[in-house]
Amino acid sequence: MKTTIASAAMLAAALASAQTPPAQTEPTPKWSLVTITTIKPEMRTQYEDWQKQMSAAYKKAEVPSRAVLQTVMGNLFEYVSIAPLAHFADMDGATPVERALGKEQGAAMMLKGAAYLTSARRMASLAMDDLSIRTETPEPAPYAMVTTMHVVPGKSSEFVAWMKNEYLPAMKKAELKNFWVSQTVFGGDPNERVTVRLMKTMGEIDAGPLTTKALGAEGARKLMSDSAGIVDSVQFRIVHYRPELSYELSSPAPRKAGPAN
Repeated sequence: MKTTIASAAMLAAALASAQTPPAQTEPTPKWSLVTITTIKPEMRTQYEDWQKQMSAAYKKAEVPSRAVLQTVMGNLFEYVSIAPLAHFADMDGATPVERALGKEQGAAMMLKGAAYLTSARRMASLAMDDLSIRTETPEPAPYAMVTTMHVVPGKSSEFVAWMKNEYLPAMKKAELKNFWVSQTVFGGDPNERVTVRLMKTMGEIDAGPLTTKALGAEGARKLMSDSAGIVDSVQFRIVHYRPELSYELSSPAPRKAGPAN
């Protein structure tokens, strides 16, 4: 989960100027394909077995990683799969499943999975690394609090300023090691921003909001009041990383990301 979710990164803002030294070139955009599915309640066992087969196919196709997450606070029949996308041109060729199984067997695999679903939605997500905290940690993080913020149309720059100057410093003061921010670009609302806070246990929620821990009750209220007119709605959910349905290659092949399913 550590690197797969993190693989949704921020798009480079602009080309470097002629005066910029070569060593300061813009970072490569890092995209992820995020597929949200809801399943038929009676098909959970079959669906999870299918997800294992999907990850095995992606691994055979040398996709660097594939994470499968299960919603535990939110829609209980919802799962999320995430895979990196090195280049959108990768989607012009065969899918990872087709590369691993062949066109005919790959089609059969996808048809099999469709029988377990009530809905499926795919999005391309781009991380906003300048608003994020990323720390390599050896300890696993089985859970994540996912917060979806809807930014008022036309207020993107104000959102960035609020996050940089107020919200992110509060997260750092609260000593949060990993706090990732991404933007939905294709397949969803472009005014949607998603934050991910990793958690070792569900018990971390008992300590209360991190904003209160960092700023106190009054400071936390001021922080949120400063977002008025910038963020018009917020939703929270908790997801559980399913390692037995996921994988990560030790030596990724960056050109073979392909589309997530």
